[in-house]
Amino acid sequence: MPKALFERSFVMLLGIITLILLSFTMSGEYSTPLLKLPPLALAAGLLVTTGIGIWSVQLGGRALWVLPLAYLVLLALGAMIAPSSVVLMIAKASILLSVFVVGMLIAGNIRLATHVVAALVGMLAFSHGYAYGHANIGFVGWQQGLSPYDLLLVLLPGLAAALLMSLLGEATCSTLVKTQHKPVAYGIGGMMLLAGLLMVLLD
Repeated sequence: MPKALFERSFVMLLGIITLILLSFTMSGEYSTPLLKLPPLALAAGLLVTTGIGIWSVQLGGRALWVLPLAYLVLLALGAMIAPSSVVLMIAKASILLSVFVVGMLIAGNIRLATHVVAALVGMLAFSHGYAYGHANIGFVGWQQGLSPYDLLLVLLPGLAAALLMSLLGEATCSTLVKTQHKPVAYGIGGMMLLAGLLMVLLD
């Protein structure tokens, strides 16, 4: 019972802090499309995909393949929707916040139902895919028309990188966790927490 209460409190704290940080990130102007992928967004993508691999090892079971699969599918969907007239105003904020969120989930060793975890990972992946689509296709390219082959060439590098980083996270965590589970989780999660906080504040 105390453990369950702690986990619920931790999730509530995660939500409150995320909303506070989101208010900082929403202070900028988003009138210009994300035609270039900023270095911070690129770093955030690498950290998040690695973190998702680590979290999937922590959860175990079906999460080992559900999380990477959900991330890849929603990443591709976000990239394909991005160049259309659909505008996701908080895409940039979500990218930076995702590092902070994944860091807290790892550090807190939060365990949720697989479908809830997949939905959360999917939301984060959609934002990353949306930014990636804007950076590599752009609204003009979409209007001019893209063949399925061209779209595949644009999506494959991002999907391959995401899969590799996620597998790297799984392999790293599987190796380290065999000896000291909690210190590893707290250490990796804490570093991602700090990185996410710095990204939000420095942006």
